[in-house]
Amino acid sequence: MFEAVPTLLETLVFGRSIERRYKFAPLIKPGLVRRVQQAEFQDTVRWAGQRSSFYRERFQALGIDPRGVRRPADLGDFYTTSADLRARETEDFVCATAQAGFETTGTTARNKRVYFSNEEIRDIGFEGAVGLWNLGLRPEDRVVDAFDYAFWNAGITLLYSLNAIGCFHVIASKLPPEDFYERVKDYRFNVLIVDTAWLVSLTEIAEQRGVWPVKFIMAGSENMAEATRQWIEKVWRAKVYQAYGQTESLGATGVECPAQNGYHLNEVNFQFEILNPNAEGYGELVFTTLTRRVMPLIRYRSNDITRFADEPCGCRLSCMRRIGKIVGRGDEIISCGMGMISPWIFETWFGGAAGLADDWQVAVTQPGPRDVLELRLELQANGDPEALRTELMQRLETQFPYYHKNLKMGLYELRFRFLPRGELRPSGPRRKLRRVVDERLPVGAGVQV
Repeated sequence: MFEAVPTLLETLVFGRSIERRYKFAPLIKPGLVRRVQQAEFQDTVRWAGQRSSFYRERFQALGIDPRGVRRPADLGDFYTTSADLRARETEDFVCATAQAGFETTGTTARNKRVYFSNEEIRDIGFEGAVGLWNLGLRPEDRVVDAFDYAFWNAGITLLYSLNAIGCFHVIASKLPPEDFYERVKDYRFNVLIVDTAWLVSLTEIAEQRGVWPVKFIMAGSENMAEATRQWIEKVWRAKVYQAYGQTESLGATGVECPAQNGYHLNEVNFQFEILNPNAEGYGELVFTTLTRRVMPLIRYRSNDITRFADEPCGCRLSCMRRIGKIVGRGDEIISCGMGMISPWIFETWFGGAAGLADDWQVAVTQPGPRDVLELRLELQANGDPEALRTELMQRLETQFPYYHKNLKMGLYELRFRFLPRGELRPSGPRRKLRRVVDERLPVGAGVQV
């Protein structure tokens, strides 16, 4: 009986009509969504246990029989992690023929790769289309997409969403904001879907030269401070919404609704948990893919700290749960205007630089609308600050051209702060030094992962 529920639900309610989905969404009971998820969770665990060498080996080692798994709790403390995706060959997770692949950029020496079928991309793109419809996007609108397409999934997912709606759209990719402004202003685009940090630079230009009528703006790739959102909305005289996702989820984990108070989760394609929530409900977001056959992920730890949002939002998609804004990361991988950064990036960039001592720290701050990376560098006794600054800027351009390009485009600023040796570890050399810290967001008190 359970095996037939997902097909029945899609046929009668979800279907392939965005308008029908939107019309009937308020009638969908959360209990029905949970029932469908349970059936698909069971099917996913069995499928991966049979066809993925990674899951087959891990289940056997832990004494888990996939046929007996009914719900996430039945897997105990088993999770899939980003370290697993980096340590194992991608093919160890693959269960069917892949037709598309994407990868993360800049987080470690080895990027994570995730594979999909074209049908899976279409399915997730359709869910994105429902979210955009909820924000007011219609076939008569004109959309410009300014996402980066190099090995990244966000643009491809969006393309499928826009095709599902049937609106006019142009792929501008990640042009420098100055070039973008001059090139697209005559197209009469009334919806902009763009990278968050990139939008800040575009808005600075538009504030000086003028805006055109915009219905709304969608921003993705990283968090946006509310003060920044308010400034952008004031300049463009339009609402700015945010989307949330990871490469592992094909960029379609959740999207804001008109209330701008948290992300509605894509519960059609994923089942979500909050791992080890504290007294305020904050914990790590964990998801299981429910409709992917090529490379399913079971209880994947996103490393993002959030909580389920219980207060009503008033929109038609309230049957899909919401999470609040991401308040922090469980490690030192941070998304910012520079891109995805981690200690490995800076270890490579700084390694062997003349006059630089062993200790350093990089802090991401946001004193204004743009992210600022403050490089806190301890100097050797004979270290020359200006010579070190020059060397590191040259290294950035040659070793990490992607990050250098984002700097030249004004997506973030670099600031150097030179310190005497021993300054970063005031309590002694054994004190653990966090190499990369995010000082932009207030993390919920007591959040533990």
